[in-house]
Amino acid sequence: MKKGSGYPIPWRGALAGPRKGKVVKLFIVAGEPSGDMHATELVHALKAKSPDIDVYSAGGPELAACSTQVADLASLAVTGFLEVISYLPTIIRMFNHIVAEVEKIDPDVVVFTDYPDFNFRLAKRLAKPGRKLVYFISPQLWAWRKGRLKLVKKFIDKMLVIFPFEEAFYRENGVEAAFVGNPLVNTIPAMKEISAGDAPRRILLLPGSRTKEVKSNLPTMCDAKLRMEGRIDAEFSVLKHPSLDPALFECAHEAGIRVFEGNPHQEFQSTDLAIACSGTVTFELALSGVPTVVLYRMSPVTYHIAKTLVRVDAISIPNLILKHHVFPELIQDAASPEGIAEEALSILNNPERLAEIRQELARFRTLVKAFDADYAAREVFSLVET
Repeated sequence: MKKGSGYPIPWRGALAGPRKGKVVKLFIVAGEPSGDMHATELVHALKAKSPDIDVYSAGGPELAACSTQVADLASLAVTGFLEVISYLPTIIRMFNHIVAEVEKIDPDVVVFTDYPDFNFRLAKRLAKPGRKLVYFISPQLWAWRKGRLKLVKKFIDKMLVIFPFEEAFYRENGVEAAFVGNPLVNTIPAMKEISAGDAPRRILLLPGSRTKEVKSNLPTMCDAKLRMEGRIDAEFSVLKHPSLDPALFECAHEAGIRVFEGNPHQEFQSTDLAIACSGTVTFELALSGVPTVVLYRMSPVTYHIAKTLVRVDAISIPNLILKHHVFPELIQDAASPEGIAEEALSILNNPERLAEIRQELARFRTLVKAFDADYAAREVFSLVET
């Protein structure tokens, strides 16, 4: 029985036969552009440690360049319920194709990268005696959908996690885990210094990268900007994802807000405060030392369901890591134009509060660490070494 799992899996444990002690073949799955990039870095580290390893993949173009790719998962990069439904036959065919290819290859280790809805189903199909399963970049099971912990305990031999609190969460729940660092730390510049007296202040709006998010958040952000006029000397900008329809940003133009496309991390370096839709971007903003007002809005039905499922005290990763609300979080009705404007002004017009936030963000940078691909590779190999 796998320790702590509560599930009888007699074939889990040390590898038997000729595979014992060395990974000969590895299969890695990454279904999104970011996962493709991070999985590729892991593959390079695995090959550096064991040049003779054969690596196969289902992923995007970066994995294709460093492995033998049997399936292009980049073609399945769809979002939204209706899109998923229309693509369902294609997704099922791709899923079955990957299962068939893995069974032909018969790898020693399979690494699943993020992409939980697809990867958890795949893990159930690919588990077999003598094969180790690793999950790289955990879904947020610590926040909700904790029922999936049963799947992790039953099928996954090791979690490679990117947030420090995740390692303790999994170990406390009987799952082997290793904190391997966060790939974003490797790419985002260290925190900048901005004088508290600089004017005009630069305020960055980040409504999201999907059409639905922009429709939900940007008009409210624009109204908040109008409510701040005359109360602070500030210039406003909004980041537009290249794939989005420019018409979505008409309200920003009407409110006198600059709309731009480009590298957000460069923009962060000259930003005094951000107003951002909750997501990975809040982690990036914290790394860059940008004080941020976090918004989280959803349909009323979804919100009431989520309230019964979510078991954490904060919604943004920086607040979870720092263990208190450094970034104010405005959820649902609180994410109003008035609420946003008051929080933003409270930070920018209060030098003491601004200094405290920046001090905490400096501490945040010491609590996270850069992704260590070599360490992650050692953790993978440790599963099969004698």
